[in-house]
Amino acid sequence: MAISPDVLATALNELMPSYSNLFVKWHPLLEKVMEGGNMDRASLKGPKREFAVVTDGPGTVTEVATGTEIIAGGRSQNAHRGNVIAPRLIYAFDVPGKDLAEANGEMDLAKILQNYPELALADFHELISNQLGTGAGTGNVGGFCTLNGSTTFNPQGAGTRQGVFQFATPTQQIAAGNTVHGLSQATVSGWVNQYQDITSFAVDGRTQMRKAYYAASRQGKTLGPVDLMIGDEASYLNYIDDLDDAVRVAKIEGDKAPSNVRQGVKFLDANFYLDDSIDVSNAAFTAAAANDGVIYGFKTPTWNMFTLGHDSNRETKGDFAVRGPFRIPDQDIYRYEIVLMMGLHTTQLRANFAVTGAGTA
Repeated sequence: MAISPDVLATALNELMPSYSNLFVKWHPLLEKVMEGGNMDRASLKGPKREFAVVTDGPGTVTEVATGTEIIAGGRSQNAHRGNVIAPRLIYAFDVPGKDLAEANGEMDLAKILQNYPELALADFHELISNQLGTGAGTGNVGGFCTLNGSTTFNPQGAGTRQGVFQFATPTQQIAAGNTVHGLSQATVSGWVNQYQDITSFAVDGRTQMRKAYYAASRQGKTLGPVDLMIGDEASYLNYIDDLDDAVRVAKIEGDKAPSNVRQGVKFLDANFYLDDSIDVSNAAFTAAAANDGVIYGFKTPTWNMFTLGHDSNRETKGDFAVRGPFRIPDQDIYRYEIVLMMGLHTTQLRANFAVTGAGTA
């Protein structure tokens, strides 16, 4: 009995929520943002979301010694409006009608799902993850946000935007005056990430990591310490080697990803994971220090994620949603599409950090 394109679409739609959740579970940053309740479906008039960034206190203190002092009032303007744009990315794949006609029963349907939709989704996930970690834009996903401050991304053709983490000290970041999430680091006080560089992991690796960790954790104290770190393979393995017998594997409650995909270790109060998507050999890492290893550190309550779209059957909800099938004119082919329209940003850049050089011996 042949399988119709609609049957395949129905099966794919039923599986898609678990596939989408698997991607979020697979990437530690997105998982923590989702678990923290900082993921929502936005209702915007366009692809751009604005958000408030407060970098200092709004008032002043008056000491009362005699009781006749005039209490200084007023308001310090320390609130700023950042913005982030959600790119619309569509991964399309085609299934020949001949394959559907030759299919026979549930076993063949499972094979088709594995050969087309599952491979397509896995490829799309990897492209997005690589863009987030490295920012090379491979596979036409260069509009999605990247953490790599050495490069830029271009959401919706709205102009180039700087990657989030700069590989420089806060003072150097202010002097360079890059714009992150629409806010100038030269003019917005405190709009910088913490940073340290390691000369040799054996000499000052953990020391520099602790400096960056505590510098970021001291910012926004009410939100807790830095709770997540991801790094390239060499940096991660150097840390494991340095721990020697003190290795503690981080346990992820309810984790559905394969155990060999998501293993991490503790660094102070943070879970530290290896991220293959941080490719420091890639030309997108133009900062020389980054070529020797990159670790990103996050205070995840300061991060937010949103998707755009409401109608599952038309524009989709933008969360790796599937759309189709559409028959290609003059061909015996049915097209399916996986749609992503997602934005990612932080509201407290100074509560996050980058460390370079951890890949050195």
